[in-house]
This record gives sequence, C-alpha cells and structure tokens, in this order.
Amino acid sequence: MSLSVVSEPVVATSPPIWSDFALCKDKTHLFFGPAGERPSRRRKREALARSYCSVCPVASPCREAGRTGHENGLWGGENEEERAAMGYTPRATERRSVAAAARESREAAALRATA
Repeated sequence: MSLSVVSEPVVATSPPIWSDFALCKDKTHLFFGPAGERPSRRRKREALARSYCSVCPVASPCREAGRTGHENGLWGGENEEERAAMGYTPRATERRSVAAAARESREAAALRATA
C-alpha cells in the first residue's frame, strides 16, 4: 500500500492594514486633484472627499499617515494647507497656499521657541 500526498499551495496572507477598510478605495480622483485645478473646483472636490472621511472608520490612522508621510492630497479629512499649518509640510509644495501655511507654521514655532 502506498500513500500519496497531495500538497496544496501555501498562500501567505498578511494581516489587514487600515487602508483595507478605507471608504475612499477606488476614489482617488476625489482625494488627489489634477494639476492646475481651479480653486472653486478644488473646494467642491474636497467637500465631497471630506464627506467620505467624516464617516470613514479609519479616518484617524489615515490622517496620521498623511501627516507623518508628508503627503499631498486629502488624508483623513485634512488637505495640504491644514497639515502644513500644523507643521506637517508635504514633500512637494506646488500651491502657494501650502507654502504660505508651512512658512507661517515655521514662524510660529520659532516665536514659541524664543518665548
């Protein structure tokens, strides 16, 4: 009598990460605007994106990822200007408003350090 062994392929699975539960999946066009986007169009797009963030179960870790990763776009309900104003400047500051927010944040930090 011979035994035959049938082996099943072993599939490695990784544990889920916060982005697996994000409501924004497949909606990147709402969270990352096109180059040269007009301010009025951007406000409308970001308002719709924020409506997803406001009910998303992983908005907090998403927001933190946007901050610590110095990302562009809307992350956890925050855009680049909001993150830059808190000291989390994106790697690329394409808009003047982002650069201004980052500059104001640095100036405020310098004032606090000398006070």
